Amino acid sequence: MELFEFSKYIASVYRQSKNDFKQQITELDVRATQSDLLMFIQDHPGITQRQIAHNMTLDASLLTKDIKILIDHGWVQREVHAKDRRARVITLTTAGTALAQRLQTTMGNWWADLFRSNPEIDSVVLGQQLELVRKALEER
Repeated sequence: MELFEFSKYIASVYRQSKNDFKQQITELDVRATQSDLLMFIQDHPGITQRQIAHNMTLDASLLTKDIKILIDHGWVQREVHAKDRRARVITLTTAGTALAQRLQTTMGNWWADLFRSNPEIDSVVLGQQLELVRKALEER
């Protein structure tokens, strides 16, 4: 396998998972990027908007637009950081927490179905390898 093919496969897996996911969450009135944000904030309570942009490799101005939409829906709130008045802490509301949990369950079920239907894929090994890739990219 040529090394450049990794990007092709990663992009394809991401697009397919998002397309399937969008179909499963159409009634929730949340876009795929916003669902990613909600699940990320759920996993990282008390995170700043700047940290979200950095950790998710998102453009700060596009993130600001999506955060505003999440605020307007009542799913997140943005508060001034207690120690750094320039920073904004993003937290889930009760409704946002419930939605994030539902999204995580839906996404988890998608992956579980994939692995159940394809037992030749070792989910533990794949998860470990992807985690190593992510950590290596963070350290660059």
